[in-house]
Amino acid sequence: MPHLPILGGELLDLVTAGMYDNPLVLYREYIQNSADAIAARRSQNGSVQITINRLQSQITIRDNGTGLTPEETTHRLIDLGCSRKNPSSDRGFRGIGRLSGLAFVDNLEFITRAQANESPIRISWNAKALREMDLSHTNAETIIRNITTINQLSNGEWPDRFFQVNLVHVNRYAVSTLLNEDTVRRYIGEVCPVPMTNHFPLATKIREFVSKYTDCLALDIRINEDQQPIERPFEKTITLTDKFYAPFNQLETHTIPQVDSNDPAAILWLAHTPYSGSIPRRLGIRGLRARVGNIQIGADNVFEHLFTEPRFNGWCVGELHILDSRIVPNGRRDYFETGPHLRHLENHIGAIAVQISTRCRGASSKRNKIRNFDVATQRLKKAHDLAKSGYLLSTDSAALINRERTKAIEIHQALIQLKSSEQYSANEAFSPVVDSFDVSTLAPNPKLKSITKATLKPAQIAFGTIAQKLPPDQA
Repeated sequence: MPHLPILGGELLDLVTAGMYDNPLVLYREYIQNSADAIAARRSQNGSVQITINRLQSQITIRDNGTGLTPEETTHRLIDLGCSRKNPSSDRGFRGIGRLSGLAFVDNLEFITRAQANESPIRISWNAKALREMDLSHTNAETIIRNITTINQLSNGEWPDRFFQVNLVHVNRYAVSTLLNEDTVRRYIGEVCPVPMTNHFPLATKIREFVSKYTDCLALDIRINEDQQPIERPFEKTITLTDKFYAPFNQLETHTIPQVDSNDPAAILWLAHTPYSGSIPRRLGIRGLRARVGNIQIGADNVFEHLFTEPRFNGWCVGELHILDSRIVPNGRRDYFETGPHLRHLENHIGAIAVQISTRCRGASSKRNKIRNFDVATQRLKKAHDLAKSGYLLSTDSAALINRERTKAIEIHQALIQLKSSEQYSANEAFSPVVDSFDVSTLAPNPKLKSITKATLKPAQIAFGTIAQKLPPDQA
């Protein structure tokens, strides 16, 4: 007699708490499902309303997508791991993402309908009861039957078609994250399919580039009483401090072909600024990031391993939009499933990463030369002040000035060879310092007039020795 396989109850733990260690991920999972439902409507007015109630420790996420019929509701919201979505077009397709909330709440509810003449259906998952069960001695089918309930609701004031998720009684350890409106806004702005702000000077060019290859769905997502929808975190500039910022001034684009055709496997854009250095993670824009269906895969370091020097990933701002349906996000959506199409993509990304690293290295070298020139200019000014002090012999003063001037000239020449815009400001700062010193105009310090020549000269010789051995400011 053939054996009938049994799915153990611990499977439910694996696809909930075992899959999602970051509570914020549940926003991505439910908004991802909303995006698929809205895309199925072929509507440009897709919206998601999120209500965070801190007093009741509850979250509601409602979209205006297609909704589900009563038959679809039962199959899609109770069956496990048998999604009817199309992996080649839909953002979610494994049939487990909807259960992400089970790891962080006591009760998970789904309410939906597809037509105004249908009564809404509510399906509830008792997550608290699930955690109290002995999963190792009960099969998954029995557990699901014991913790789920199905109810038909009265029509009430529900939208004509909608899908709503209620996350009831958020666990204490997740409250500070899931119920923090600012934290949630930042996460959704980075990860989910929301529009770019028009303040971003490259937004129009990026939209034109991306829209050639994909619809790049963007949703109107708001939290509580927000007057404006959440937007991507790109601004006019990269704000590094209150007084130092770098404007975006150049867009670079790439199209990566598929392994077996010239059709694009992915498209990539990079936004450049004059700034060359590590971009603060708090800004939410650093790194070359991956997106599928305009939803981020992984974090800002998703492609860091493809950089010869991983630190340079944190110096760039850019996105890679995956178009080849054979490059599939893994179950945790923190990278992609292995295969020849992914390896082909990684090879192309690696080559672009080399170009990014070369650009960063060149910019870093230029910045170091500018910094060295600034230091040399300051040393020359200090040497100038020391020589004019009258504490040195004229020969030592001339030697000191010539030494510092020679160093400054060498650095200045290297700076000019960079052919950078900074050389002009460097010229303006350099010439007056180099040309203003005249050894013939030196005179003894008036404070030394009371000292006899027999005493003064040995002292000046001693001062000259100090000036030769130490930098001018220390001397």
